[in-house]
Amino acid sequence: RKQQQPLADLSNHWPRGQLLEKASFTTSFQGIGVYLRKMVSVMTAGDGGCGGNGNVTATYDMDISDHPSVPSGGNMQCPASVESTRPDPLPPQMEIPDMPMTSLEEYRLVDPLLVQPLVAGSSYYLTSRRWIVEWKQWVGHPEMQSPKIPQLPDPPLPQDGFTMDSTLSTNSIDAGVNRPKRNRTHSWSKDRPGPIDNAVLLEEGSTTTLRKGMVENVDYCILPEEAWFKLHAWYGGGPEIKRRAITAPCGAVQVELYGVNLSVYKSSDLNGTPVTMNESKCSLVKDVKASACEALGLQPDRVRFWDYFECKLSANLEEQLDHSLEDCKFTADHPILLEEQNADGTWPNDAPANPTYSCAVPATSSSSTYNGYSLYGNGSALQSGVVGLQNLGNTCFMNSALQCLSNIPMLRDFFLSDRYTKTLNRSAYKTNGKLAESFAGLIKEMWSAKSGSKVTPRDFKWQIGQFAEQFSGYGQQDSMELIEYVVDGLKEDTNRVTQKPYVEAKEADGRPDTVVAKEAFEYYRRRNDSEIDDMFVGLYKSVVKCPDDACGRVSVTFDPFLSTKVPLSSSEEQQLTLYHVTVVCSHSTPARPDPQLKVSVSLRKDQNVADLIAAVAKEVDGLSAKHCVLVEVYAQKIFKYFEESNCLDAIRADEFLLLCEFEEQVSHDTESEEVRAANEENRGVVVYHRHKSASYYGRRLHGIPMLLTVPKQVTQRELCTRVLKKASESVLQGAPMPANWALCHVKKYSETIDAEPLDPESDEPVGLEDLPHAYFCLDWDPDEPLPARLLETPSRDYSNGVESEVELTELFKMFVKEETLAADNMWYCNKCRDHKEAFKQLQFHHLPPVLVVQLKRFQFTRWSRERLNRPVHFPLEGLDMTPFCVPSALEGTVLSTRTYDLVGVCKHIGGLGGGHYIAYCRSSVDGEWYEFDDSHTRKMTPQEVENDKVGAYVLFYLRRDSRPKSFGTLSG
Repeated sequence: RKQQQPLADLSNHWPRGQLLEKASFTTSFQGIGVYLRKMVSVMTAGDGGCGGNGNVTATYDMDISDHPSVPSGGNMQCPASVESTRPDPLPPQMEIPDMPMTSLEEYRLVDPLLVQPLVAGSSYYLTSRRWIVEWKQWVGHPEMQSPKIPQLPDPPLPQDGFTMDSTLSTNSIDAGVNRPKRNRTHSWSKDRPGPIDNAVLLEEGSTTTLRKGMVENVDYCILPEEAWFKLHAWYGGGPEIKRRAITAPCGAVQVELYGVNLSVYKSSDLNGTPVTMNESKCSLVKDVKASACEALGLQPDRVRFWDYFECKLSANLEEQLDHSLEDCKFTADHPILLEEQNADGTWPNDAPANPTYSCAVPATSSSSTYNGYSLYGNGSALQSGVVGLQNLGNTCFMNSALQCLSNIPMLRDFFLSDRYTKTLNRSAYKTNGKLAESFAGLIKEMWSAKSGSKVTPRDFKWQIGQFAEQFSGYGQQDSMELIEYVVDGLKEDTNRVTQKPYVEAKEADGRPDTVVAKEAFEYYRRRNDSEIDDMFVGLYKSVVKCPDDACGRVSVTFDPFLSTKVPLSSSEEQQLTLYHVTVVCSHSTPARPDPQLKVSVSLRKDQNVADLIAAVAKEVDGLSAKHCVLVEVYAQKIFKYFEESNCLDAIRADEFLLLCEFEEQVSHDTESEEVRAANEENRGVVVYHRHKSASYYGRRLHGIPMLLTVPKQVTQRELCTRVLKKASESVLQGAPMPANWALCHVKKYSETIDAEPLDPESDEPVGLEDLPHAYFCLDWDPDEPLPARLLETPSRDYSNGVESEVELTELFKMFVKEETLAADNMWYCNKCRDHKEAFKQLQFHHLPPVLVVQLKRFQFTRWSRERLNRPVHFPLEGLDMTPFCVPSALEGTVLSTRTYDLVGVCKHIGGLGGGHYIAYCRSSVDGEWYEFDDSHTRKMTPQEVENDKVGAYVLFYLRRDSRPKSFGTLSG
């Protein structure tokens, strides 16, 4: 595989003159880490070594079967010249090693496949992120480990009697590719995943339709074909969700999740139920026509193919047969019409008496054209500019952003008056002025007197998808990301500067702020000069100080900004996460009669599970951290076992965490060999509580599972005694167990299936020798009500998401407060010549007419995304930014240039992935507030806007010297 990097670091490990079999190829690569059994004949240009340009022609024998990125058996043919970026995908009948395998073997075979780049035309498989996380934990993936724990390389995997040469030990084997890994040993908290479960990715009751609004690496992961075949062969499960990678119009390669859903009508039965199809947006129109005709039993040569958008004839697709559905601007759920030819060879639509077709489905449009926006909704607008935007398939994020931008008076007037055409920049990168033209067309339709109650932003959606890959599909996106992209694109499309000169930013070096700020703004103007810049661009004063007193270096710069992103908590609070843990102690005490209790602790995200267990142990008298295991409970079952080295970054604060204490010390990977050896004689036992009721068919799980350790040779009698004692203490709080019960040995993923109960009088062994964990169900008396504790459903604790209300001005105070940069965001001090955790402070110097404020409600980690639900009170009028400005910036200015009134709110509802966006905007025509929920609009009160403190995501403020007269008399 060609990697475009020199081969310098392998030069010293290639012995010369040892010739076995010749497999010659020319390539450029660095440290591929293959296991070389014998090396032969290295010939290079230049001095005979591996210097020069790093291109080598190598003839050698290579044991590729040992490399984890190659299928078992090493059946790979090396071509004469390796020039392609990726070999062809392996067929489904590839040779796959049989299970059981060690977790390390799985890791080495699969992990290299997961980091390969996407290749257009190749097949990929969507897999539940939950299952992938469980698998990565099982194999000891380095991503699951805290970065603060020293990590050691894995030992090599000997295969086929191969013994590694000492000269090729760690330096040559892992050169260039050794990623941090840790030793993988048997421990109580390791558990092999069950079958792959992708049902959570599909609509309820469906085996093919994906849930809407899913997010990669939050809901699902994308696996290459070879990785999927291996994991599926080893673990089974499903269902299989196969997708193909395509090249987006902007050139990026992406996996197409949803495709385009088509509703196919035929002219002879317009009122019938349409046939549904799902096609790739890259499919050609002629191929879709052929498939549609086949589905409806029609002859393609006797059919005309029509775009039937909103059940109106929009375009004759016969003229675009070689175009893709993407080129034809098809939306997520799109109707098409097959017009059947009359017996005499004429076409029904050509008859003057029948100029168009209309089906019985309620039409949402009273007129239509294809390429622009003349697709108006029925009825009239509530006010000029108060029109809805049709959702084209998960485009609420776009609609809410466009409504807010449309209601900024100066931006709207700039495009309605066609002033933008005077500075239209045809040389703008990527967009070439097209984004501005498309935006202007949309604004004109939204403010047209004939627009009706809604407009369909079909052309704008298509245009922006041509320029930015993230907006080309029909997945939910971040509204703020679109706002920034549109505003930045509009200022580039209307930039008076077509050839940008090189400008080097200068620091203050002791000069007055006014001089340096003016200089920075002039430098910015040399490259960016548009009316959009005049509206949106402000200037920060940035001060960075070296923490070394002996150095004393201070960097002062003035930086432009388009928007301000304010955190909902201080930098210190952002480093901490509040974890809620349910603790089950091994025994009760007089001071603690109930062994089950809840504890909340705050820790940094870069800490590990051992730190979390230790913090909880400090809060509970007598709790021994060395005797505890932490697990996640989901749907009344153990979903995940955590090891002490796992990073807290991988644990969401709202997960149901269960900490169980055992009588004896348990084994973790960080424990000593003596502890692990002692624990080899024990086995972990998980006991679920099961109950059969008259209101539910079959048996259901209830309450919190019980965890305990027993000898691997434990008898049925002894296990039953231990389980009953545990249930009496933790469930019944010391009360005796009822007479009617049963303990059944079940499989991990078949807990609700009936099994033969254990005999409480038998001294026969249960048979746990070969099981890392054993699973049992304690069946409670079906004729008796469940104990109260089992009626408590273990659910994720969202209480931490409901926080105290905060004023927007308080958030600005935190924003301008000096902070210490984190270790992963250090500043390079050119005086110390080292990276430092410096002190940094931002303040406002120049405030723009339009101030866009993003409330940072979304937190991202390597493994999770969280929405912060902290209520924020924001003023509708009179936001005074004076306290947050540099004092020198206030000289010679009036209060009206630092005071703002709210003109728009972009609101986010719900959680991540499945959320929804709407907009609240204040009309510059009548000064009233309106709600825009896709195609629906309504008038609302200022109190309704002000009361929505949790949903507010992006705030649009208008500087008071630009305040419309319709807003009325100034308050205060």
